[in-house]
Amino acid sequence: MKKNEKEFIPNDGLAARKIAIEILLEVLERFIPLDDVFSKFLKKGTHLSKMKIEDRSFCRLLVSSTLRNLTEIDYILNKFLTKPLAKSPTKTQMILRVGITQILYLKTPSHAATNTSVELGGKKWKGLINAIMRGVIREKEKIKKYQSESIKIPLWLSKRWKRDWKEQYPCIEKSHLLLSPPIDICVKNEPELWANKLGGDFISNKTVRLKNTGLITELEGFNEGDWWVQDYSSQIPAVLMNIKQNDEVLDLCAAPGGKTSQLIAMGAKVTSVDSNKKRIARLKENLARLSFDALIIHSDIRNFFSEKKWSKILLDVPCSSTGTLRKHPDIMHLKKEDDILSLSILQRQLLDSSWKLLKKDGCLIYCTCSLEKDEGEDQISRFLKDNKDAKIDKIIPSEVQGVEDLITTEGLLRIFPDKFSKIGGIDGFFVARLKKVS
Repeated sequence: MKKNEKEFIPNDGLAARKIAIEILLEVLERFIPLDDVFSKFLKKGTHLSKMKIEDRSFCRLLVSSTLRNLTEIDYILNKFLTKPLAKSPTKTQMILRVGITQILYLKTPSHAATNTSVELGGKKWKGLINAIMRGVIREKEKIKKYQSESIKIPLWLSKRWKRDWKEQYPCIEKSHLLLSPPIDICVKNEPELWANKLGGDFISNKTVRLKNTGLITELEGFNEGDWWVQDYSSQIPAVLMNIKQNDEVLDLCAAPGGKTSQLIAMGAKVTSVDSNKKRIARLKENLARLSFDALIIHSDIRNFFSEKKWSKILLDVPCSSTGTLRKHPDIMHLKKEDDILSLSILQRQLLDSSWKLLKKDGCLIYCTCSLEKDEGEDQISRFLKDNKDAKIDKIIPSEVQGVEDLITTEGLLRIFPDKFSKIGGIDGFFVARLKKVS
């Protein structure tokens, strides 16, 4: 058994697998983010909500593991099918994918994976499904060969990363294949105490890393508002703002509120702006759970006008999120290369609009959870050429614990997901701190 793999035998196996297939159909056919789909299926009264915690966790793991390894799974399946997988009925495709995931990655007992897959396929497809599953189980050496041949990341994305991050690419690819990546939480008080309570590790100042997460909402302290989920990388931008008590901060593209919460916990008075009503609703829910308060404004930043100017602005722009695949493998199947072009145009507009809201000598943090230069380094290079009153306020090693070596010669921060690889990695991130000068 490989590292990060363990045997999963759920109690309510067939029901969990059936729901996993329904969720995959929503993600891959309707292009809805996994978190949104899973939340919908978890609502009170649904089959998933009535399951035992371990079965709900298995369902989530089954879906995320299938998405994480989908490119390789489809390559293997096409070797065993007489017709391309794409010509099979969509539901049958999902059943086969889920079955292969259990055998190759989750190490579920072969009979359990096969029997449940056959049952889910119904009379018409049970023969095909049974033959494919048993073929995969039987042909272990061929499977190893196919796995070594296949690509792990969609071709369009791997091409970009090999072009932009040639040296780092092997480690970036490997970091996205962890079956159960850890989750970081930001704790209001006594992080070491919470690390002990939740069986996690104290990482830094306010950060606890959880190894066996299950379902986050079921953990002690969540409903009480003692902590919130926020990756270590994502916490760095707010730290770089050097917040003092009662500092007024403008948090742009603020929902769902991780950085707003962090800024409030640091003592800032926060104005949070976002253009998405649904995300604002989540922001309000999160702040209410944490007993935090912010001035929340529903507005597109490009149309947001204010007489007031701020000395500290945090702009976490909408992006391709390719730095977060280790925890959100659905992204590599939801996003396309064209999305990066359209997002980079939006980011440029948001950065230009945000700059108008900044006071002279003020600080603006531009950040993104993308590994794409178009959304990071190239954005800042363009902005500096177009705005003579902007300069880089260089990030210094003492400000960024654990990632000091990732500061660029220009004073920017480019975080790769293989950092902290011994304890499960970190989200890929880009951060630039800009100062408005005369």
